[in-house]
Amino acid sequence: MERMYNEYKDVADFRMIYIREAHAADGPRPMGVGKTLGIKEHTDYADRCQTAEMLINDRSLTMPMLIDDMDNTTNLAYQAHPDRVFLVRTDGRLAVAAERGPWGFSPGLDATQQWLSELKKTGKQPELSRAAIEAAEKKAATPGNNRPTEQKPDTGRRPGNGR
Repeated sequence: MERMYNEYKDVADFRMIYIREAHAADGPRPMGVGKTLGIKEHTDYADRCQTAEMLINDRSLTMPMLIDDMDNTTNLAYQAHPDRVFLVRTDGRLAVAAERGPWGFSPGLDATQQWLSELKKTGKQPELSRAAIEAAEKKAATPGNNRPTEQKPDTGRRPGNGR
């Protein structure tokens, strides 16, 4: 993401939004950077801000970062936990809305890269990235995917984790 930011920051505004920690050392699924850096579940907004700053420094990030509130407003609105990639056109329409979780992150970055590359080349905002169009066509062609599904916000609650 940082590489993409540096390559395309002249044609697009980037924001990373730090939400609740997915793999806090004291959480139900401790792993990765949460475990390595000893990141704990956030108890207040100052704690969340301190953790975000630690991650910025640890990863040498220069991309602007916003921090979700303790009610997890952004996380819930975008169903972003544990991570998710969105690309919003200047007219407010989504050009890329990647799938949630680690399985959607890399394809989301690929679709965003393709969209930004076309924007940089032509100077015009593409409607959708080719990857987004192909993913939508593939999903529509899958049996059982042609009926509407109800999307419920992710409350962060999972059976047995007490939250």
